[in-house]
Amino acid sequence: MVRSESVSSGPGLLLALVLGPAVNGCGTDMNSMRVLQSMTVTPAVADAAKSPGGEVQYTATGTFSRSPSPAVVPFVEPYTGSWTVSNPAIATISQSGLAQCVPGASGTVDVKAIASANSAGMGAMSIAVTAMAKLTCP
Repeated sequence: MVRSESVSSGPGLLLALVLGPAVNGCGTDMNSMRVLQSMTVTPAVADAAKSPGGEVQYTATGTFSRSPSPAVVPFVEPYTGSWTVSNPAIATISQSGLAQCVPGASGTVDVKAIASANSAGMGAMSIAVTAMAKLTCP
């Protein structure tokens, strides 16, 4: 049960004190949610010339507020998120994290994993957690 008390001190000042478990607007106990706090992308640096077919598989690993942590963050339902590259004229990346150099293109691109709200599953709360890596195309 949540008990709240309001204290007023002078015109226009209102302080609300909530006692009991933390709840969000939907009545869900926020202490029981698994929140994505940070991510890393592996490999952090890759050279596509050293990979079979010029493809590099990236993986996003997240640190969560509850077990299991760390854990892989897949960007498929019920998770939300995406993979992007800084220059699609040099390389492309699938939503499974598989990057490939564009034939004839060369240079280095940033590979970015972005996880949005609810990326840690049902009932989770996180706001645009990102992680980056580098990919060099021959």
